[in-house]
Amino acid sequence: MLLKEKYAVVGCVVVRLAVSLLFPSLQTQLDKSVELSTPMSSYRLLNEGIFLLRNGFPLYDGGVVHHPPLLVAFMSLIEPQYLVALLYALTDGLISYQLICMARFFSDLGLPTWLPGALYALNPLVLLSCVSQSSVIFTNAFTSTAILCALNGNLLTFAMALGAASYLSLYQLSLLIPSLYLLSRENNQRSRATLAVLGVFAALLQLSSVVTGGSWKFLQATYWSQMNFEKLFPNLGLWWYFFIEMFDMFIPFFKAAFNIFAISFVLPFSIRFQSQPFYALVLCIGWITLTKPYPTLGDAGFFLSFLPFFKPLFGYMRCPLLSALLFIHAIILSPIFYHLWVDLGSGNSNFFYAISLVYALALGFILIDLCWSMLRIEFDGGRPNYKLKVTQI
Repeated sequence: MLLKEKYAVVGCVVVRLAVSLLFPSLQTQLDKSVELSTPMSSYRLLNEGIFLLRNGFPLYDGGVVHHPPLLVAFMSLIEPQYLVALLYALTDGLISYQLICMARFFSDLGLPTWLPGALYALNPLVLLSCVSQSSVIFTNAFTSTAILCALNGNLLTFAMALGAASYLSLYQLSLLIPSLYLLSRENNQRSRATLAVLGVFAALLQLSSVVTGGSWKFLQATYWSQMNFEKLFPNLGLWWYFFIEMFDMFIPFFKAAFNIFAISFVLPFSIRFQSQPFYALVLCIGWITLTKPYPTLGDAGFFLSFLPFFKPLFGYMRCPLLSALLFIHAIILSPIFYHLWVDLGSGNSNFFYAISLVYALALGFILIDLCWSMLRIEFDGGRPNYKLKVTQI
């Protein structure tokens, strides 16, 4: 590793560990924030599961725990709080290192290899998500591992990483489609990769059944609860307010529609940009971040960490300033509006949902800009021509 690369990775770990240890009460405060924590990723609820598991109580009978059993079992082995903080800091450092490794595959972009890792380390959204000890960080770590292994052509490690990411968050399983284009163009290898990922996912489910004493209740408490949106908690997503206001008779239909919508663009992105599979995969990550039922700023921070790889496309973007301002506007005002609504009672749910729509609009603008830029560089034959104006036909 180059010196700057080492600084980026070590700095990522040290900053997160220092913030966690110097401000121990900050984790509790951030864990209560709906922007960084959901019922599916909260460390507070994960601790509840650890308590139940250690004391021999059924893990999912109370309807409180929604984390996968193997994650609860693994975290139950790490008891002192400083070791937990170290684990989260090292996991974030691993993601930073993997982004640096990915940059080495794109040396023709003129992108310094240390830059993606450094930007990830300095990203406040990722930093706060790590300090809050949200389980989203583990999903992101396995996802980045799968991407790096796909670039390396390492089929076995790719299958294990993507299978683990899908186990932690079911919507990550849809990333298998663009990953196959990134892994290889050989149909035989794609078939083996698909079977391997599904095999790893099935093996983890079987191990989960062993952890829960032969019970399969965890399927309902984890995956079905997420897909069925059983916990109507406010978050930055598009789901919660819609289903609070929806008539009961229409809810099952629209839950199915929202789930289909969450994965509907994965296949079109993968097919249309199959000549640029890495970028198609990043677009799919952004789409899932936008449409999943329980998103957090940690998901958005992970997606935005891949933007430096789009460096040649920046000149094509039509509204980067608008997207940035909308995003900053949303992340600053969302805690304020939530505080006005829940704590002070001087606002209402429309305040917070309005700002979550602004957040969704910002992510949507970023995705649209990236798609347009990729189409433009294809039109220009792979050589950027920013001065050429393309008019409507």
